[in-house]
Amino acid sequence: MYFPLSWSGRQYLILEGYPGDTYSVPFSVSRYEPIDATSSSSVQAQASTVTSLIVQTKAGMVRGSSLGAESVESFAPELRLEKLTYRSAAEAKAAKQKLEQSSATAYVEYDTPVQAFGTDAFKHHQWSLLNTGQKKGLKGADIALAAMQKRIAKKKQSTTLVAVIDSGVNPSYADFAGKVRMDLGYDFVNRSKTAWDDYGHGSHVAGIIAAGTDNTYGMTGINAKASIIPIKVLDENGAGYTSDLVSGINHAVKKGAKVINLSLGGDTSSKSVESALAYAKSKNVLIVAASGNASKKALSYPARSKYVLSVGATGRTDKRASFSNYGTGLDLVAPGVSIPSYLADGELAFASGTSMAAPHVAAVASVLYSLKPTIKAADVESILKKSAKDLGSKGYDTTYGSGRLNADRATSYIK
Repeated sequence: MYFPLSWSGRQYLILEGYPGDTYSVPFSVSRYEPIDATSSSSVQAQASTVTSLIVQTKAGMVRGSSLGAESVESFAPELRLEKLTYRSAAEAKAAKQKLEQSSATAYVEYDTPVQAFGTDAFKHHQWSLLNTGQKKGLKGADIALAAMQKRIAKKKQSTTLVAVIDSGVNPSYADFAGKVRMDLGYDFVNRSKTAWDDYGHGSHVAGIIAAGTDNTYGMTGINAKASIIPIKVLDENGAGYTSDLVSGINHAVKKGAKVINLSLGGDTSSKSVESALAYAKSKNVLIVAASGNASKKALSYPARSKYVLSVGATGRTDKRASFSNYGTGLDLVAPGVSIPSYLADGELAFASGTSMAAPHVAAVASVLYSLKPTIKAADVESILKKSAKDLGSKGYDTTYGSGRLNADRATSYIK
């Protein structure tokens, strides 16, 4: 939802991520409300009317009848996955029951909805990169970007491909010049080669990772050597389907992404997504996923998958953000409150959510790849965890995981 708010002739951004979380900052932007997939009643309602199934056939076997499906799409052949679409939810349910009884079926599940979680001009607003105590923050409660940049300034760096699987990216901003590989992306919502953002979420995520640095425009991104592969699986309402998410993950792997950012999800686990995540990890790809914005002691999916690096959100004082999901399986936390970046229309806006925390981690992971292209994904994950600033109880805990992301400490492990 977007609309301008003005006061005394100046426009302000008001962000309401969750009850009690309201922020205002002075610059010309519109209101942006991220949607929490884990508590969205509209998404829950869609799940009860799904008319498509995802079927994996066992290796070496051939599925027989499509049981009256209107269409059959082999959307992930490397994982032996097909999408069967029926005329009604009742027909899909009946077909699912029969497919479950077939000896050729490895598994069958509904194609359920997923949704978004909800010297630069504005560099001084980016407390997550350099927290001097501004806006009642805690000095040092940031990812230490300036120290990292100083550490790696004279080191050789290569370009790293980061897949943003989201609502697409608008590549026309000056801050994105040369940063977005539209030629490698794809729009799985509209079946188009151009993954254009018509929602704003994907562009916001991409800006955190790779917006231009010290170019006098808008903001600064974390990795100057990151190139974004925009993969659109969410529509203009920030909603999408499991089958497109699976296709998006596989596409990212095929196009050479070293890091995948997933600032999306829901409550329901998916065997087909799990297969895609396992495939990506087997190809040495690091997958970063947002923990969810329902303020509960349970991670959303795919953040709770064993194949991903799950990320929760912290605020200006290094405390868990009130909306951030936590619990068993949480790996790291990163800044996720009042984070500036771009929307679909090119406006700068502040947004809060674990959707904003995850790309901080994805970006720093991409820096490690830029410094050492041959590094293994498992080693990148290990470095990010052991270099994090310990918060909460000493050592690992389920509120902060291994701690809050520290970019400078992480890069110190690359010799």
